[in-house]
Amino acid sequence: MNNASIASTDWLCNSNEAIEIQLLQPNYKERFSPSFTYPIFGEHEQIYGFKNLKIKLYYASGSLSTYFNVSYDQKITEITPAAQPDDVMGKIKEFIPNDFITNYDTFLNIVESDSLNFRPMGKKIGEYHIRRNDEVDDTKYEIYKTNFSTPKFKEFHRRLQIFALFCIEGASYIDEDDEKWEIALLFEKKNTSGTQIYNFVGYCTMYAYFYCTRGKLTSVERSLPQNSTLPHDIRMRISQFLILPPYQSQGHGNKLYQSLYQNFLANSLIKEITVEDPNEPFQDLRDKNDLRYLIDSKLLENIQLPVDKQTVEKIRHKCKLNERQMARCLEIYLLRKLNKTNENSYKNYRLHVKKRLFRHNEDTLNQLSKEERLQKLEETYRGVEDDYQRILLLL
Repeated sequence: MNNASIASTDWLCNSNEAIEIQLLQPNYKERFSPSFTYPIFGEHEQIYGFKNLKIKLYYASGSLSTYFNVSYDQKITEITPAAQPDDVMGKIKEFIPNDFITNYDTFLNIVESDSLNFRPMGKKIGEYHIRRNDEVDDTKYEIYKTNFSTPKFKEFHRRLQIFALFCIEGASYIDEDDEKWEIALLFEKKNTSGTQIYNFVGYCTMYAYFYCTRGKLTSVERSLPQNSTLPHDIRMRISQFLILPPYQSQGHGNKLYQSLYQNFLANSLIKEITVEDPNEPFQDLRDKNDLRYLIDSKLLENIQLPVDKQTVEKIRHKCKLNERQMARCLEIYLLRKLNKTNENSYKNYRLHVKKRLFRHNEDTLNQLSKEERLQKLEETYRGVEDDYQRILLLL
C-alpha cells in the first residue's frame, strides 16, 4: 500500500460507529448505534475526511423531537485543501425532516416540555404489561393505530422513519401520500409523580391490498387504484416491524404482533395476513405466535396425516394465514406431536413435507436426475426439520 493510500485510509471511519443515537427523557437516556447506514453513506458504510467524527442524533423519547449535531477533531481540508471530504451534514439532512434542533440546551428544554405534553396520536387498539422476574411490571404499554390522515402523524412519522433504515436491512421510506398505509405505534406509558409520560418503543407499517380468491377474477390489479375506496376483501401485508434496540429482547415484539393479529382477526374486511420479505428473527416471532394461537385455540387438535385439505383450508380462512404460513405452521405442529420412534408415522410425515418441497421447487428439481432429485429433497428436508425443531424450542 502506498503512502497516499495509507493517508487516505487514515481519514476513513465506519459510519455505523460514528453515529450515536439517544432517546432522552428528563434525567434519563438510552443510547444505541445503528446496525445499517448504507442507505445514507453507501454500501461500504464509510465516511471520508474526518478524525474522531461524531454524529449525534438525539430524540425526545416520546415526541421524537430531534437534536442533530456533527463534530470532529480534524478535517482533511485543514491538511490538504484540495481534498473532498464527505458532506456528512448534507447526506443526513436528506433523510430527516428539517425541523431538527441544533442547540443542545434548547433541545433539553423541549425534552422536558414534551415529556409533560406529548400524547400518542391515533386510536388505541391494545395495551399490556411485561413480566420481569416473574412479577408484572407496573409500566403499561399502549398500541395505537394511525394512518397519514391522522392529525400530527405525518410530522411524527418523518422523524421516526430513519429508524427503519438504521435497524432493518433493505428498508426504505414509505409513501406518505398513499392512503392505504396503516401504522401501529407502540408506546411505554410511565406514571412519574402523578404525571403520565409516553416513550416511543416501536412500530409496524401495514398495507391494505385488494384480496380475491383464486378463480374469482382472471386478472386483477394487485393494489387498489389511487384514491379508491377499499373493497370488502383485504389482504393485509405487514411491511416494517421494529422494536427500538433499547427495548428489544423484552417481549415487546411478541406483544405487538399478538395485538395486531387479534385486531386482524376481529376485522371482517381482512381475509388474509401476509408479511413482506420477513428476516429470520421476524419469521421466528411470527412462527412462534401463529403456532401458539393455533395450539391454544385447538384449531389443529384433530388434524392428522394424511391431511384433509378441505379441513385445513377452512382452518386457514378462520385464522387468516396465507397458504405458505399455514403449511409451515401445520408441519411444525405435526412434528410437535409426532412419535418419531414409530417408523411408519415418521415416514408419512417426511413424505408430507417432501411433497410440498417438491411442488415449491418443481422446476428446479425436474432439471436433475432422479437420484440427484431424491438426494436434494432429502437434504432440504433435513434442513427444514432442524429449523422446525429450533422453532419448537421457542414455544
